[in-house]
Amino acid sequence: MSARERNDVYARRKAGASPEEGLASRLASSFRLSSASSIPLYHQLSLVLQRGIRDLGLEEGSRFPSEEMIAEAFAVSRPTANRAIQELISLGWLLRKRGRGTFVDRSSMAQLALLNQHLSFAEEMAEHPDYSSRVVLRQTLEATHTDAEALGVPDGAPLVWIRRLHTVGDRAVMVCDSKASADRFPGLGDAPLVDGSLYRTLAVNHGCVVSSAERCVEAAELLDGQVAELLGVELFAPILLLSGLAFADDHGAVEYMTAYVREGVSFKNLIRPGASPKPTREGACPRARMLEGDAC
Repeated sequence: MSARERNDVYARRKAGASPEEGLASRLASSFRLSSASSIPLYHQLSLVLQRGIRDLGLEEGSRFPSEEMIAEAFAVSRPTANRAIQELISLGWLLRKRGRGTFVDRSSMAQLALLNQHLSFAEEMAEHPDYSSRVVLRQTLEATHTDAEALGVPDGAPLVWIRRLHTVGDRAVMVCDSKASADRFPGLGDAPLVDGSLYRTLAVNHGCVVSSAERCVEAAELLDGQVAELLGVELFAPILLLSGLAFADDHGAVEYMTAYVREGVSFKNLIRPGASPKPTREGACPRARMLEGDAC
């Protein structure tokens, strides 16, 4: 269906259509699918509908067009429309209620500040309703050269590696890996985290207060099978990969962090004039050095 044909459909239905039919036509008149693209048609449609929900500012709980309406408006088969809507349901954009229809669902969407006064994702996310976290892996391993350079320890030094899963409601949003020196923080590999937060644990149990942090963000594909399973996504799914260091004034770098953030989590920051876009501490954002970049 051409753009003109879609506009004609939208115009014909505008007067007497139901709100859901009008929304479907409006979406179809604003976005175009491509049969020549290597991206499957259902996934194109899913991305388009997701963009429409965001751009049109659809409120949580508002009724969403049915599969039939979406299929007709975009001139695709009903199975294609069904698969696109099912994908949005699994990602937390839509909610289907038996006997009532499909509705916009933003309740499990998380918005975080990349850096804020909390410094800790666990402490910031704790402000979201229905937030929870759990440790899924904790072990001691030897520092690689990259780990050692980042944390200022010798190659092969013992590190505590902690992997945590963060969820909002029943939806996994982030897996966070933290590495810290086992010699600097004895017992960290065994003791429970205070309030689920590594930084509170360092402060309460070890007298180490994290005073600053730097993080790098890059678009990536998920290659870790366990992380994919925890997040409920496929291998090679697109994610945001966060990495960086946390610092304490009297300890230097105390944590080397890598976080895998699934689709649906957004970050919002306030940028002030005069702020430097580059790392302010030597050795921060080690992945940026590995990628021969300095954007942090």
